[in-house]
Amino acid sequence: MFKPGISRGFTRRFSRSIPRTDLFGGGKIANPNQQIGAPSGKSETSANPADLFKKNDILMFSTKPINYIESVKPNGFHLSNNLFISSPDTNGDIIGALLVETETYEVNLSKEGFKIINGFLVEFSNDILKVFEKINPKPEILVVGLGKKSRMLSPDNRKYLSSLGIQLEVGDSSHSAQIFDLLSTERPKTIGALLLPPNV
Repeated sequence: MFKPGISRGFTRRFSRSIPRTDLFGGGKIANPNQQIGAPSGKSETSANPADLFKKNDILMFSTKPINYIESVKPNGFHLSNNLFISSPDTNGDIIGALLVETETYEVNLSKEGFKIINGFLVEFSNDILKVFEKINPKPEILVVGLGKKSRMLSPDNRKYLSSLGIQLEVGDSSHSAQIFDLLSTERPKTIGALLLPPNV
């Protein structure tokens, strides 16, 4: 409160609040007898469901890597560089995919490349994993796809990759392909993938 003598030039005004039904401070005062409904012509729904996904795709305008996985087929992976890695191949061998930076490799897994223990534990052979000793720079995160269903990666494989300073994202091959696409778009050149075919 101002003291006399200090408040010279200041006039204190008291305001009376006007009851409004517009709670957000708009200039219009609503008629209390008026029915309130949804605004006409303001619908944001689209006839095409794909438009909803495009609208919410935060990476839509990001540069996608050359080996971006466009789709997972029942027998392999279709990549944006127009490669299709299918398994089994013409010789009947199981073919996996290795994606590192912009490079795409087919990995023959038939000759003791991996084994599935008790139906849920996947173990890659040392010959397959030793490739990560030779890659420079090594991927910070390796996305590992373990086939058509959720399985576990063997503790020995985890320990070996961890000793190389590589973190892991593990899941079934279809889900792992989506994770690879997301991470490699967000953080290019730091993500790799080793994927069993989706029909194993």
